[in-house]
Amino acid sequence: MAAPTIPGVHRFLCRLSALVAVIAMGLSGTASAATGADLTFSGSGWGDGVGLSQYGARAMGDAGASVEEILRHYFPETTVRQINTISIGNEALAADAPLWVGLLQNKPEVTFRIEGGSVELCFDDTGDCATVAVAGEKWKFGSDGLGQCAYSRQAGDGSYVPFAPSGSCSASARPVSSTTDIWIPLKARSYRRGTLRFRQSPNTGRLHLAIQLGFEDYVRGIRELPDHWPGASLEAQAVVSRTIAVNQFLEAGPASGFDTQRLDLCACHVLDVDKQQAYGGFTSEIGHPFWQGRVGGTAGQVLTWNNQVVPVRFTSSTGGRTESSQAAGDGYLPYLVSVDDTASLSSAAANPFATWVTTASQTQLASVFGFRWLSNASVATRHESGSVATVLLTGIIAGRQAQITASGAAVRGTLGLYSSYFDIEVTPRFEDVIPDHPFSGEILGLSDLGITAGCTLELFCPGGELSRGEMAAFLVRALGLELAEGDDPFVDDDDSFFESEIETLYASGITTGCSATSFCPSDMVTRGEMAAFLVRAFELADAQVG
Repeated sequence: MAAPTIPGVHRFLCRLSALVAVIAMGLSGTASAATGADLTFSGSGWGDGVGLSQYGARAMGDAGASVEEILRHYFPETTVRQINTISIGNEALAADAPLWVGLLQNKPEVTFRIEGGSVELCFDDTGDCATVAVAGEKWKFGSDGLGQCAYSRQAGDGSYVPFAPSGSCSASARPVSSTTDIWIPLKARSYRRGTLRFRQSPNTGRLHLAIQLGFEDYVRGIRELPDHWPGASLEAQAVVSRTIAVNQFLEAGPASGFDTQRLDLCACHVLDVDKQQAYGGFTSEIGHPFWQGRVGGTAGQVLTWNNQVVPVRFTSSTGGRTESSQAAGDGYLPYLVSVDDTASLSSAAANPFATWVTTASQTQLASVFGFRWLSNASVATRHESGSVATVLLTGIIAGRQAQITASGAAVRGTLGLYSSYFDIEVTPRFEDVIPDHPFSGEILGLSDLGITAGCTLELFCPGGELSRGEMAAFLVRALGLELAEGDDPFVDDDDSFFESEIETLYASGITTGCSATSFCPSDMVTRGEMAAFLVRAFELADAQVG
């Protein structure tokens, strides 16, 4: 018999029915997976919102703002200075190529091809070079099977022939000229500037690959903004990107002093795909001459505060104000405070993320925050910037109503939202059960478990009363009972839509009827009758589990 559409329940019975569903789910294992109603997120911006807003800088540059004005706006209290005028850390910064950028980590071997020029293949511990690789040759570096590492050259048949001698796994590929190109197949990129450095992880024994180069060569290969953007916005990005690299270098110190943790991580100061910016080598430089010019025009410039290079950041755009470092969880910094960023939402910015809308299943949030069913999600508090500070989540945990306050950042991360500048709209499962209804979670659970489909396709009728026949259907579905056949103990249920469910309850010992021969299927179930139904039903569920 097809599952009927059941009229709704009285509020008291709504709670009891949902409790049956939750406990039966845990005992019998017959419950279906929760699906949840839809969540709609309407927001603005892309990124964490801290620091330079790229689309804001674009609009400011288009309006005629200089690079100094852009930087002063997004980083108040800072000063743009040349690296060689900074006394703190200046000795380390003065090296020609101090920065190590991690390209590959924990590889058993590293393969590379010489695309142009020639390269010396050397062992760094001794300074000895094994040979010179020339254009067209493909090489790999890795273990020789005897506790050391060796270079191997690819032969005509595709195999690799080891090239003596072996040596330490601390090695390098050193370009002979400034126009030498080295292709790294695993990165699908070429590298013209800098020396490739091979280092062995002290924990895994596998190889890391880094490229050692100067700060200017690093910034040339940054892949962040299109070449056609206003020059001032590109220059602002160049200064910020350089500042990030210099700050990370100063935090880690020269490569010769890398500690075990950093050697195990990457043997580098910064990863090429860093959480803040991406470095694409010479491949990224090709076709971006305007960017190269703007990098050169700001050569050596970094943002400072109190004679120190500061840990600046950037974001694609915001919801109209940038986020402060304090709101982002990094503590108060006078140069990373919330400032106006309405420029990023202007027509001049041409920002594709000025507004965005995305949907998600409530199940995605429910599973992360421990809910069986999530019935409501609402913005509770906001930061000064307008970004979401906290979200109030309401639903069912372990069979009971519960509320959890989650951070906006946690919700954003869970759902992969573009930013934390958003509003939330909940689409309820039933039109007459709003998200903050006192039993919305239980009702959602009843629906997900297939115990009820509502009183119509769109309504649940939460204020309606419940007949004994309807209650029989609830319990049979909650317990996952197979419909009984053959017995006909009651004379008054032959015309009832729920005859099979009533007979199943009788066969299971959950009911004896309202009299010896009658069930009274159309009568409203009383609180006392409901108590008897539940006690007998749960004893049956316990027996099934045992």
